Amino acid sequence: MKEKAWLLGGITLALALLAGCKSAQEAAGDKFRKAGDPINSLMQYEAALQRGEVSKEFWDNYALVNVQAMAFRSQEDPSAEFLDILKDTVSSLLAQHPNPATEAEFAKALYNIGIARINMGGIVAERGVNFLRTAAALPNKPPELGAQIDEAMKTITNRALSDIQDVFGSSEETAGIVADYKMNQLALQLGKTTPEMNALWSKIRQKNLSTYLMYDLEGLLPEVDARINKYALLLGIVKYNQSGNKVNAQIKIFNGGSGPIRYTGKGFLLYDKEGNSYPPTSLLGAAKKNDIVGSRDESKTGGVSFTLNNGAEPDFIEYTFENYSTRKYLP
Repeated sequence: MKEKAWLLGGITLALALLAGCKSAQEAAGDKFRKAGDPINSLMQYEAALQRGEVSKEFWDNYALVNVQAMAFRSQEDPSAEFLDILKDTVSSLLAQHPNPATEAEFAKALYNIGIARINMGGIVAERGVNFLRTAAALPNKPPELGAQIDEAMKTITNRALSDIQDVFGSSEETAGIVADYKMNQLALQLGKTTPEMNALWSKIRQKNLSTYLMYDLEGLLPEVDARINKYALLLGIVKYNQSGNKVNAQIKIFNGGSGPIRYTGKGFLLYDKEGNSYPPTSLLGAAKKNDIVGSRDESKTGGVSFTLNNGAEPDFIEYTFENYSTRKYLP
C-alpha cells in the first residue's frame, strides 16, 4: 500500500513538472522579451505556437510582445500596412485573454501611431484616425490618454469641417456634391457624427435635394459609396417641406439602368432618425400614375406625402423597385 501511494505521488509530481515546462521556442521568446527585443521574441513565440506547446502565461506575454513589436516597427515607418495587421491581432488577443496592463500599453502605441499617421496627411491620415478610434474604445487606457485622444479627434473634426465649409461655400457647380462626399468620408472616419457636423450637413443636403447624387470617380472609398446613391435609380426632390409631423415631397427619379422601370409611389418609404419607416399617406402626379421611365431618362414629378410619429425627425426617403433601392437624405 505504501509503495502504491508513493507511485501515485510520483506520477502527480511528474505531471506537475510537465505542466510547468516550456518549449525551447517559448523559453527563447521569454529571454528576448526580457532583454527588450520584441522582434526576435515574437519570432520565437510564433514558432512555439506552430509547435502547439505553450504555457498558461504564454498568451499574456504574446499579446504584450505584439504591442511592443508594433510600437518598435512604427518608429521606422508609421504608415506601414502590417501595423494594421498587428493592431487587429492584438485586439483579438486581448478580447480572448484580457490583460489591463497590456491594454494600457496597446492604447499608448495606438495613439502614437495614429498621431504620426495623421501628421503625414492624405489617405494615411484616415488610417491614423482608425487607430485613435480603436484606442478610444479600450476601457483600460490611461485616463490622461483618453483626454488626449478626445482632443485629437476634436481637432481632426474641426479641420475637416473647415475644409468642407470652404468647399461648400465656393462658386463651383459641384460644390454641394463634393461637400456631401467629404462629409460621408468624415462620418466614416469618426464612426459617428457630431452636432457641428449635423448642422453643416443639413445645409449641404438642402442644397443637394434636387441633385441626382452619384459618385463615380476613381479612388472613392467603398464604404462611402455604400452610403449614397450609386445604383441605377437616383432621386431628386424638387420641393420639400415639413409641417409638424407631416412631410410633403415632390420627387423625380432618374433611371440610369439599362431597361425601363415602372415609377410607382408605392415604392417609397420615409425613415426617421430612429429607424422607423413610414409608407406614403397620399400620392399625386407621376407617383400615382405608375409611369414608365425609360433608360437614361427621368420621370415626371410625383407628389408623395408621409405622416410621422409625433416628435420624429425625418432622415431619408428610400425608393425600391424590384432589386433596385436608392435613397435621398433629408436636411
